[in-house]
Amino acid sequence: MTVIRPRALQVLALAMLVAVPSAFAQGPQGPPAGAGRGQGMGPGMMHDAGHQADMAVFHQLLDNGKKVTRTVTRRPDGVESLTESDDPEIAKAIQTHLDAMSARVKEKRPIHQRDPLFREVFANADKIALRHELTPKGVKVVETSSDPYVVKLIQAHADVVTAFIANGRAEAMKDHPVPSR
Repeated sequence: MTVIRPRALQVLALAMLVAVPSAFAQGPQGPPAGAGRGQGMGPGMMHDAGHQADMAVFHQLLDNGKKVTRTVTRRPDGVESLTESDDPEIAKAIQTHLDAMSARVKEKRPIHQRDPLFREVFANADKIALRHELTPKGVKVVETSSDPYVVKLIQAHADVVTAFIANGRAEAMKDHPVPSR
């Protein structure tokens, strides 16, 4: 079991703030080969309709990370997490964030596509079962798959999130390897 402390969640939120804008700018397929920053506005360079709302929640969670606790448990078929806050406003933000990320997985509206691991997770989104329940203080999430490779992806993603928390922006700027099949 990995316990993510309040300060660590603040670092995670900061890492997401770094990762999300570039991911939205790339669009679902990522940039064309050889394209990178400074290539101008092209197809897929606009934010989706939920971007502003998602960013507002990310900012709120970043500003209030000390009020959040998170526990992640690795399972044979994926991961389980519990993210909560004693502050009702922050608890609601956690729930809103979960709704937004659940929709992105379900609708295959990816984020952080410059990272090979995130690209692969979204490429296999149809094999991921994402269940959640609201708690009085936040959310409990169970992310699983019956495909052994996708289980590896889910767990690798959980490891990367833990690394984001431990290492902040430096980790968010790294590309993370895709597990072997």
